[in-house]
Amino acid sequence: MFRHPTAAALLSCAIAAASPAAAAGTGLYRAGLETPLTSVAIVRDIRWACTGASCSAPRAATSPDANVCTAIARRVGRLTSFSAGERSFDSAELARCNAAAPATATAVAAN
Repeated sequence: MFRHPTAAALLSCAIAAASPAAAAGTGLYRAGLETPLTSVAIVRDIRWACTGASCSAPRAATSPDANVCTAIARRVGRLTSFSAGERSFDSAELARCNAAAPATATAVAAN
């Protein structure tokens, strides 16, 4: 056992950082597209790869998931689905994302 309180506190912090809750920022964003496209886009400093009716990107722990969903919909058009890590957006959340989508999808230029 640790005799020094600082060492015990550091060990507690290390264990907490390795917990599943701390890993929430990991994984992928996935977006289903209403209008298929093949492209690479940088949206909110996140590199998205789109092929056919889906796009994916590494999940950024610093951006709220709803903001990322709105930003990708604004860039690629209406989404049929969106997930951040293990969490899939429900129909109400997806509708809020799609409210930002342009009326017609446009080709996304590679960045």
